[in-house]
Amino acid sequence: MKFARLSLIPFCVFALAGCSAEQPTPPSPAASTATTTAAKPEEPELPLTLAPAGLTVPPLDQGRYQTTLPDGWRFLPRRSEYLIGAYEDQPSGIPRILAHVSDSPLEDVVDEPSAKVLYKQLAEEIGELTFVYPPPKVIEIGSNFWVQYCRPAKFQSEAARQLVLETVHNGRRYKLELYVDKNDLASKVGALYRMANDSQFHSEEAKPMDEAPAEEPTADEKS
Repeated sequence: MKFARLSLIPFCVFALAGCSAEQPTPPSPAASTATTTAAKPEEPELPLTLAPAGLTVPPLDQGRYQTTLPDGWRFLPRRSEYLIGAYEDQPSGIPRILAHVSDSPLEDVVDEPSAKVLYKQLAEEIGELTFVYPPPKVIEIGSNFWVQYCRPAKFQSEAARQLVLETVHNGRRYKLELYVDKNDLASKVGALYRMANDSQFHSEEAKPMDEAPAEEPTADEKS
């Protein structure tokens, strides 16, 4: 495991095993104490695990991005407000994961210093006071660095959590959002880490590929 502290706020860098469903070795208690905020009793630290791999996502963003859904998850119908959406149980409920993309002037996030630049922009856009436990961190998942943060959310009037991973590659800013019941965050985070772990980023010069339509809900799901 590799740990680091950045200057804006305490961060830690966790390296997840690339392209594997095996559970990474957790950080030692001593290292965690030195680099992270102590876990609140009602909100335990998030486990560094990867959900098993499921359906392969066809190339998206004109061939620039590809990943894999967690096992058992299915595609949400295509919508203009997200690049791809996925759900585990019900298409109208949570947990669900949404991926977004936008242009970015920032350099690629390839290490801790470049991730720090992205975090600074995020903090200015969103506001650090809106973040909730677990605290923001830089996390290395597979072969990519991401900025992770968590915000309170509401889903159908119920308290929820929005756990987000963001990175920049080839002038594009990619954002993966896990919407989940507040009490299920620890048990579902591996699904988000799976999609981040399997993320592949290609340059604009890469040959564009057709984007397959997302799975439509069945008649039962529509009712």
